[in-house]
Amino acid sequence: MSIHASIATLSALLLAAGVQLSSAAVIARGISTDPASFANTRFDFVVVGGGTAGLAVAARLAEKSWNVGVIEAGQYKPNDPLIDIPKNFGSTLGNANYDWIYMTSPQTNANNRQIVHNRGKVLGGSSALNFEIFNRPAAVEYSAWSVLNLGSGGWSWDGLLQYFKKSETYTPPLPEDAFPNPTPTRRRRDEEDTGTDIPTTFLDFAEGALNLTALDVSTLLAAAGAADALSTSTSTSTESTGETKRSSLERRADPFHGTSGPVKSSFNTWYSDVASPFIHTLQNEGFDINTTPDSGNNIGIYNSARSVDPATQTRSYAAPAYYAPNANRANLIVLTGAQATKIVFNTNKNRDGTYTATGVSYVYGGVSYTVSASKEVILSGGVFNTPQLLELSGIGNKALLTGLGIQSLVDLPGVGENLQDHQMTPCSFKLKPGYHTWDELRLNSTFAAQSAAQYASSKTGILTSTISVLSFVPLQSFLPTSAFLNIVSSITQELMSNASSFSLLRWAQYVIQLGWLFNRDVPQVEFVFVPGFQPTPSSLTPAANTSYVVVTPVLQHPFSRGSVHISTADPLTKPTVNPNYLSSIFDRTVLIESIKYIRHLASTAPFSDIIQSLNDPPASATTDSDFDQYMRNSLQSLKHPVGTAAMAPKSLNGVVDTELLVYGTKNLRIADASIFPMHISAHAQSTTYAIGEKAADIIISNI
Repeated sequence: MSIHASIATLSALLLAAGVQLSSAAVIARGISTDPASFANTRFDFVVVGGGTAGLAVAARLAEKSWNVGVIEAGQYKPNDPLIDIPKNFGSTLGNANYDWIYMTSPQTNANNRQIVHNRGKVLGGSSALNFEIFNRPAAVEYSAWSVLNLGSGGWSWDGLLQYFKKSETYTPPLPEDAFPNPTPTRRRRDEEDTGTDIPTTFLDFAEGALNLTALDVSTLLAAAGAADALSTSTSTSTESTGETKRSSLERRADPFHGTSGPVKSSFNTWYSDVASPFIHTLQNEGFDINTTPDSGNNIGIYNSARSVDPATQTRSYAAPAYYAPNANRANLIVLTGAQATKIVFNTNKNRDGTYTATGVSYVYGGVSYTVSASKEVILSGGVFNTPQLLELSGIGNKALLTGLGIQSLVDLPGVGENLQDHQMTPCSFKLKPGYHTWDELRLNSTFAAQSAAQYASSKTGILTSTISVLSFVPLQSFLPTSAFLNIVSSITQELMSNASSFSLLRWAQYVIQLGWLFNRDVPQVEFVFVPGFQPTPSSLTPAANTSYVVVTPVLQHPFSRGSVHISTADPLTKPTVNPNYLSSIFDRTVLIESIKYIRHLASTAPFSDIIQSLNDPPASATTDSDFDQYMRNSLQSLKHPVGTAAMAPKSLNGVVDTELLVYGTKNLRIADASIFPMHISAHAQSTTYAIGEKAADIIISNI
C-alpha cells in the first residue's frame, strides 16, 4: 500500500470511528467568495496572501479596528483531516487543492533534475502543509540580520524574542518524555585545535569590497560570534559563561516561551522505540542533549516542539490560530480563490520620489478586479510569489522588466535574488523486525484501525505524533580538523575566484558565514530522524513487510545562492525558480561528509543493533565518488526557501528596509520569509510568525 493510500485509508477509518476534529470551531465567517463585493469594499489595508505571516498581520491590524482585506489564492479548509491530524503531515504535498507545486529549473549539479518545492495554496499557507516543527536558531544568527542592517530596527535576538513569545502558547513536555540522558561525553574534537583561522587573503578581499559601505569585516565577524582569536572556540556556551546547564523541563518554559499566543506549541506523547538507540549513539559520539534549544543555544540533540494544540491534538496553524478567533469581525474579510496579479500605484511620484500603492488587482474565475487600500498594502505572498508580484508591478531589475514589456517604476535589482534554501539528502535503513514505527500504519491494517479509533476517542496514540528528534551541530563536532580546514580552504579559494560576480550583500554574508564556521555555537548541519519510510532514489516505494528509519542531513547555511524571476508578463504563469543547488564546493563537500557520517552512525551501537541492512545509499556505495553521485541523485529541498526580498540596505542590494517598506515606495510592505537576509539553523515557521507579529507592530506604530 502506498503512503497516500494508507493516509486515505486512515482518513476513512477516522470518519468511520466518528472522529470530530476540534477545529470544527473554525467556520467560514468572514470568508468572501464574491470578488466584486470585495473589490467595492473600502479597506484601510489589503494583505496579499493569507499565509503564515499574512494572517498574523491581518488579525493584529483588525484587532485595532481598521478595515482589513486579505486576498488568498487557495481555499479555506477547516476540519480537514489531511491538515489537522498531526501524523498526516506531508499528505497534502503534491495535491493541487492544497499546494502550488513549484518545480525548480533543471539543476545542473543535481543531474539536471527538477526539484519540487511545495508551498501552501490554502488559507494558512505553508503553515497548513509543513511538518509542524516549531523551533528557533542560534541567537547569534539574528545578530547577523541586525548587523547587515547597521543595527537598525530591532532585528536581533533580543528584538525578536518578544514576537516569538507573542505568537505562541507553549506547553512543555511531560517529565517522562525527556530524552534518554546518560552521562554525556565531551563533543568529539581533535586534541590539537590550532591553525584554524579564516584565511586572511579572503578577509583582505572582503575588506576591500566593502570599503564603500558602512560595514567592515571586524563588525561582521563580531556579529558572527567570531571576533576574537579564531583558532579557539568563541563559544558563548554554558561552559564559557559558567552558567549551569538547565536540567529541569519546567525551566525550559521560561523565560523564552509565550503563554497566551495564537499558535499552540507542544510535544509528542508517542515516540517510536527506535529513537532511543539513535539518541544514545549520538551521545556516545559526544553530542549533548539540549533541554533548552529555544533559548538561543540550539546546539545538540533535542526533542523539538511542534505546532500542535495539546488540548485537541490537531495542527495549530495560521487559519485556526489567527483567522478563526477574528472571523466574527466585520472589519476582516478574506477573499479566497483569488490570485493577485499586480500592485496598483499612483502614477505620480511623491515629492521624495517614492510611489504610493493604492490597491491590488486580482483574478477570480478568469475575471479581473481591483481593490483599493487607503493606508497600506502588505505583501505576504511567500518567497516565490512575492518577488513575482513585485516584478509584475514594475519593481525589480529594470533590464529584466523592460525586456518583458513591463514599465519599470523602481529599479531594484535585488528583487528575486538571494534565494537560499535548506538542502537535504535522506539516508534510509531497513530495520530488524519487532520495532514500532510509523510503518506499522502501512503494514498492519488492524493496528491502523485501532489507532484511528484511539485518536477518535481520546486524541492519543501514534496519530498524534510528528517528527521530534533533531540534532543541530557544527562541522567540528563530526569532522577532524584536517577535513574542516580543507573545507575552509576550498570555499575561500572558490569565493575569491568568483568575487567579481558578488553583490555587496553577498560579500557581507560570506564574511559572516565564514565567521559562523569557527563559532561552534552556530550549527552547520541538522540531522533529522524519521521513524518510518521516506522515498529515496532506489526506493520510491517501501518493500513489503519492511520497516525503515531515515536519517537526513540538512545543510543549514549554504554558500549557493539562487533566484526567482518572472519569464513572462503573464501573471498566471509561475516564475522561474533556480536555487542553483550544489553550485558551491562547500555545499557539496559538507553534504557528502554528512552522508558518510550517517553511514558511520549506522555501524555504531546501539543504533547499529536495530538495523538489518543499508537501504539508500546502498551498501555498494563506499567511496566519495559513490556518495557524490548519491547526493546528486537524491538531493531534495527541506522546503525552507528564504531571502528573495532581502531586508538590507538598498546599497547592499536589499529590497526592504528595517520597517519592511519596499525601497522606492511609501506604503508597500513585505511580511513573509522572503525578507530573511540570511538563512537560519531552524525550520522557518516560528520565525515567519515572529515576522508577521513584528510587522503588525511596525505598521501600528507608524499609522
